[in-house]
Amino acid sequence: MISTCSYSNYESDAFKVFSISGDKGASVGFNGNYYKPLAPKKDFWTIWHNNIGVISEAENLKYYVTEYYKQCLSVLNPEEVYRELDNSILLCYEPSLVFCHRDIVAAWFKLFLGIEIPEVKVVGFRIIEQQRFDVTNILEEVIRENTDLKGFECIQAYYMFEKSNKLDDEAYELEKLGKESDSLRNQACFLRCDADMLEDEYKYRKRKKKVKYEQN
Repeated sequence: MISTCSYSNYESDAFKVFSISGDKGASVGFNGNYYKPLAPKKDFWTIWHNNIGVISEAENLKYYVTEYYKQCLSVLNPEEVYRELDNSILLCYEPSLVFCHRDIVAAWFKLFLGIEIPEVKVVGFRIIEQQRFDVTNILEEVIRENTDLKGFECIQAYYMFEKSNKLDDEAYELEKLGKESDSLRNQACFLRCDADMLEDEYKYRKRKKKVKYEQN
């Protein structure tokens, strides 16, 4: 399980932690693990920071989420990142309920893998869940604007479908060499079935939400 936390809310040495801030946590004296792939790029961070109070907060937030997704997250495999960071806490600067790119990371895992990433406060061995600044809807909009979802509405379903295609490609390469590929073909088939079920569930929830909204 992965959690996120601000440096100021982490008062412990009992857990595995990674800084994901651009300066590795240097300004608060952090000298532990650093996961560079999730650190924001200085160029768009500077533009975002300079635009605070100059353009609307909503426009500036959309800009940051867009650039962070395009320049950082879109080139990463969410499953590989999750495996590398599993059983750890990701640290950055902003307090809970104040926007931070760790909120985008949490939304990324949720949209692509269906995994909820809690925001926490840690004191010794105590982990206390906190509210977070939720950017899930903004990130979902950004992904739709910048990704060909191959007709899928559910991003996690799209991701699983793309995984199935990669497995089919691997199976095809094995078959050209005269090697067994049944296990890969079966995995691909199961993934496509799971993707279809997720897509149906997503559309059902969407319709149900629409009906509820119209009734109110």
